[in-house]
Amino acid sequence: MPKQCREGATRSRRTAPDNAGAVASPLAGSPSFLVRLAQLRAFDEFHQQFAGLGVTPAGFSVLTLIVANPGVRPGAIAEELRVKPSNVAALVNALVAAGWVERTPDAAELRANLLHATRTGLEAWKEMERSHHEADTRFAERLSAAERKQLVALLRKLLHR
Repeated sequence: MPKQCREGATRSRRTAPDNAGAVASPLAGSPSFLVRLAQLRAFDEFHQQFAGLGVTPAGFSVLTLIVANPGVRPGAIAEELRVKPSNVAALVNALVAAGWVERTPDAAELRANLLHATRTGLEAWKEMERSHHEADTRFAERLSAAERKQLVALLRKLLHR
């Protein structure tokens, strides 16, 4: 870039109004973009509430499904979370290594495993569930109870659930 242009750009930055950091966004009315920003905020809340519990949002989701569905197959978890079975396998491996989940062979399908939370896993999950409730509460604190219920209903509708 020629020197004259660089100097002009620097000069205009210095004289920019105080709200120069604000960007007018044509995405401000985009539901998909706003959901993405909300997801980032939800993850921030998760990480603040779950600090020190040793689990990621994905790991918590898998453990929650195992706790709620004792004997669930990994494939069913992959379908529910809409992720690749190999990703679920890696998450289950981590939960097994942590001592929170155990695999048992499925008598109906010898190549399949059934997943169960261990006693240690259930205790850890109870603490995680409290943290999850706190994260959800903080995430939606600006909404009334009716608005929160409506938000959940609308998101479920978008997801066909």
